[in-house]
Amino acid sequence: MRGRLWVLWIVQTLGGVFCLLLGITPVYSSLTATMVILILFSIWCQQACGMNCAVVPFISKRSTGLVYGLVGAGGNTGAAVTQAIFFTYLPLSATQGFFWLGVMVIGVTALYMAVYFPMWGGMFCAAKPGITEEDYYMSEYTSAEVSQGLHTNSLKFAFESKSERGWANPSKDAEPVRAVHVKGDTA
Repeated sequence: MRGRLWVLWIVQTLGGVFCLLLGITPVYSSLTATMVILILFSIWCQQACGMNCAVVPFISKRSTGLVYGLVGAGGNTGAAVTQAIFFTYLPLSATQGFFWLGVMVIGVTALYMAVYFPMWGGMFCAAKPGITEEDYYMSEYTSAEVSQGLHTNSLKFAFESKSERGWANPSKDAEPVRAVHVKGDTA
């Protein structure tokens, strides 16, 4: 998961850098350079959107739909608000708007450094010792819900998400996968 956070930060920061470059490239003197930067900005921007969705299932297995909805609506709302700020209300030219939008994207992307998962860690912080995926995802359920078996899908997800620990922080309680050979009847 720490790798996902790092890649997300790098990709979204590069999107902000290309947006900033779009703001400092003289549009009227170099249309080719502007179009190349615009295409690169678009590629990094779309990758960042996909990377955000790659982190969502690990936030809350029980409320994955709610978290996806908040991320999607937040992205659309943020786009509308920043477009209104930089290209409508402030007395900025289009190039100045792109420049300051790029600066804002880089600044907001720095907030990813504060994201922390107790069982995997954050960008600069290691995981808390003794915290497992099961502890994290089971904390979303009451004992009555557990007795009804409503937690089983989250436990399956917790077991599968142990692979997110990476090579530097392997799960101590996960058994290694062993190949099973089944001999068929020869009769």
